Amino acid sequence: MIRDRKTWIIDIVLLIITSVVLLMYLVLNIPQQTIHVLQTSLDNQIPRLPLFTIPYLAFLPWLYGTLIYSFIKNRYFRQLAISFIIVNLIAFVVYLTYQTYIPRDAITSHDLFSGILQFIYDHDKPYAGFPSLHSALSSSIATYFLCMKSKWSWLAVVMAALVVASTLFTKQHFILDAVSGVGLGFVVTWVVFKLFSGSGIENNLVKH
Repeated sequence: MIRDRKTWIIDIVLLIITSVVLLMYLVLNIPQQTIHVLQTSLDNQIPRLPLFTIPYLAFLPWLYGTLIYSFIKNRYFRQLAISFIIVNLIAFVVYLTYQTYIPRDAITSHDLFSGILQFIYDHDKPYAGFPSLHSALSSSIATYFLCMKSKWSWLAVVMAALVVASTLFTKQHFILDAVSGVGLGFVVTWVVFKLFSGSGIENNLVKH
């Protein structure tokens, strides 16, 4: 279905709001008075593998690319955008009320991927880890593709798995961060799709 003028305005405003909310993480990734470390014995068994900086950094173009794709193609855009907003707002509440910290060991290697990982460490503070938004939003994207029964669902699931794994192997997150993020992204996106479907709102969907 082609958007009319009113629908264009609503969707553009929603796209802007979603983009702003996604960037709010940068403001909240700061230390507070009480900090919790959710490290478990299993986390200690996971090696640091700098090669996983590739899927870790690929997350951002994947995230914004999917958002823009759904907006341009008019494919369940509102469901995806609303899911992103809710996922982030829930995570932000946790960050403000239960601040976490991820201790980082010094990087001593000098290969390319270790250098990239050092760059990540230098520009991404080790706070606001629970739940992992990398894991949550990747899970949300995978659920989005699954809910609209896209032929690319398998790719979205594989990408989500790689991103979640990357949060652990780069030592950017603990297991509890990743698991909670996956659960948050899946549940929120699935519920949003179900609510739109149950309400009878067609939401300018395009069938392919």
